[in-house]
Amino acid sequence: MNLDYFKTFIMIVEKGSFSETAKAVDISQPAISFQIQAMEKEYGQILLDRSGNKAKPTETGKIFYRFAKEMVRNNELLKEALDELKNVVRGKLVLGASTTPGEYIVPKILGQFKKKFPDIEPELLIADTDDILEKLINHEIDIAFIGREVLKDSLKSKKFASDELILIVHPNHQLAKKKVVALKKIISYPLILREKGSATRKTFENLLKSQGIPEKNLNVAMELGSIQAILAAVEADLGISIISKWAAKKDLSLGTIKTVPFADINLVRNICLVYNKKRIMTKAQKEFIDFALRKHAVK
Repeated sequence: MNLDYFKTFIMIVEKGSFSETAKAVDISQPAISFQIQAMEKEYGQILLDRSGNKAKPTETGKIFYRFAKEMVRNNELLKEALDELKNVVRGKLVLGASTTPGEYIVPKILGQFKKKFPDIEPELLIADTDDILEKLINHEIDIAFIGREVLKDSLKSKKFASDELILIVHPNHQLAKKKVVALKKIISYPLILREKGSATRKTFENLLKSQGIPEKNLNVAMELGSIQAILAAVEADLGISIISKWAAKKDLSLGTIKTVPFADINLVRNICLVYNKKRIMTKAQKEFIDFALRKHAVK
């Protein structure tokens, strides 16, 4: 079976449309239909449900999709492995990152790496830490950047960058006048927090636990899935928050928010580079890990 047929099937599942897929791959819709019919005939199964407005995979199609993705990826890995014999660095590099490293750290390094190796085809997926780890374990991404260390036999975690979680408030907030503030003093104020599953939220929860502060005592005004949304909410004086210093840097310099140091704690954490140590790595992946750690690794 032609590997392009598998690529077509994957795209239809992801786009939910024969016509959109035809536009994307620049072939006619009848040709797309022919490819799907050929696969269904070859494997003796209906792979797509075409009865609704969108093309959806059948139960068999969902299994087929998973294996098709693996076949396409393995073909790419084969090409990259053969390139290694010629000492060529090229091919796909699929990265995943939690919000803070994904928006404020990794893009710059990825851009520098692309300049050094222009034949690399980089992708960067940004999601919360739990989602990124799941995708790494399932081989959907090659390398992950997250805000906590991982203790799992199949994964290798290396300290990559240092980060500090800081308290941010509106410049006119009553806490803004203080030189320092104790953690226990802020829990009565309306708090704007990251969503469950984020490394920032997990770090904050662990801190509360270590200080003997029950989560139920928090005055949580909002839970937001975006750092920019949190910054906007604090700038609007809708509450206070604890976020990465990386993320707050620009707004602090503009004076739209203010930070107040904690009197009794230091919320420094490590951003970690994580990869699956049991998976065969391509030259591109090895080169990127070495490049990233040289540029940014912390001791």
